[in-house]
Amino acid sequence: MHPTHPSFTILGTGALGGFYGSRLLVGGSTVRFVARSDLDLIRERGLRVESPLGDQHHFPVEVHAASDPIPPSDILCVALKTTQNHRLVELLGPLVQEGTVILNFQNGLTMEDELADAFPQAIVIAGLCFLCSNKIGPGRIAHLDYGRVSFAPFDDRGREWIPRLMDAFAAGGIEVETWPSLPQARWRKLAWNIPFNGLSVLLGANTDLIMADPQARRVAERLMEEVAVGAAVCGVPFDPDFTARLLAMTERMKPYAPSMRLDYLARRALEIEYMYRRPLREVAKRGIRLAAVETIADQLSFVDRRNRQV
Repeated sequence: MHPTHPSFTILGTGALGGFYGSRLLVGGSTVRFVARSDLDLIRERGLRVESPLGDQHHFPVEVHAASDPIPPSDILCVALKTTQNHRLVELLGPLVQEGTVILNFQNGLTMEDELADAFPQAIVIAGLCFLCSNKIGPGRIAHLDYGRVSFAPFDDRGREWIPRLMDAFAAGGIEVETWPSLPQARWRKLAWNIPFNGLSVLLGANTDLIMADPQARRVAERLMEEVAVGAAVCGVPFDPDFTARLLAMTERMKPYAPSMRLDYLARRALEIEYMYRRPLREVAKRGIRLAAVETIADQLSFVDRRNRQV
């Protein structure tokens, strides 16, 4: 283990938590996982990650049930879906001490505000992940492409932790960067998540098919333009060429099923609240309505209810 790296406890062993936990282990960090459905299998067979960065089989792995007494770590990584956020206070409560860092990997808006309110003794930092990765079985992750993590502190207390986080992730081969403004970082991420997660479900298509179809691409562009309006209204405007660059990057991306599409296919709850409803709410506070984003949120709510009733 690397003596200068902080220790990590990762809540969730899915496409995100499993992948980044693996890279932190490769970089020499102490990593503990909190798992639920995969717990017994990971204890018996370890964690497998297939990746262009090099396939890994970690065994044995320090993995715990949420109810176990878990040794304290410097950093708690939240890699659960936001549909589980009603459980976060219960899950994190026994693990948070004075000065513990909560590194939030989730997608959406306002999660860090809720974590800071629930745990004022903790230091909250967002880790925004640009990652193409899928869980392909219990304790098995397939990393397809990318992996960059952008760190953004919730408040000034987190700034001194950013270099240590960047060093630990970089040691595992992860590209890292930092954003001084958390709202700016969150809205930039929404510019991709809002169009492509939602359209992948509603159109039944991965990113390559959406980009290849002129009408689907136009819808994605329209949604991006509305997100740009939302960002500007909230005081964090995008660069003039930001959405064009984001579309070009998506065009170059390997064919990818966004996480919301995989959740839909598995009949899991969709992450609509934090990815769509919260941004709409923040913009509405400022007297603006994002009609296209609101429409896609309503459509997703309908198909989500239907999908889970069957």
